Amino acid sequence: MRTGWRLGVIVILFAGTAIILHTARPVTGSVNPVSLLALPATLGAWSSLDGVPEDILPPDPNEKLSVRRTYRNGAQVAWISVALFVGQENETRRASINKIYPQRSVSLVEPGPSTLTLTVPPTSPIKLPAVIIHQDSRRLLVAYWHQIGHRVYGNEYGFRLALMRELVLARHTDTLLIRIAVPVGTNGQVRENLDAVGHLAASLYSTLAPRGSQ
Repeated sequence: MRTGWRLGVIVILFAGTAIILHTARPVTGSVNPVSLLALPATLGAWSSLDGVPEDILPPDPNEKLSVRRTYRNGAQVAWISVALFVGQENETRRASINKIYPQRSVSLVEPGPSTLTLTVPPTSPIKLPAVIIHQDSRRLLVAYWHQIGHRVYGNEYGFRLALMRELVLARHTDTLLIRIAVPVGTNGQVRENLDAVGHLAASLYSTLAPRGSQ
């Protein structure tokens, strides 16, 4: 009797799962690719030219679309990549950490400054992951974040959990990966580098997720 009851529960669970999968909405996109192409050529005092060297911000072969630009503000330079990924529920199509920052001709990768944050109203400022890349003839500060709609994720585990939630509940699987790289000078210039990345990050977020977006 007990075995029959357990078998009945298992059958009911399988049937319920089959019904949910059969009636679930199709997976759709929440990001309009046109919004990436409309990324402004100027961000505050920064103006841009198309293109970013691959040895600074390597492209990911799994991205569906990306905008890559070199921004300048006087003597300052910054390289920015905004990439759209779809079908992220597929393990083979997830953005690889090896494609976020360069791997070739790199002698050292060290954690970046812990003071780099992005203010995302109405939540508290989010700490952005960042690394300092030591290459043959330069040092780069590379900061990045993942974005789903208007929500920013600076933590890889939080991002994966949010992606799973979006797939199950909202039926969305597209995400953005935003990367900003700047050359790092002497220790006395680090604060200037951080300020530049912070201003660019705020401008990018405002452009990609306008206030009131859902």
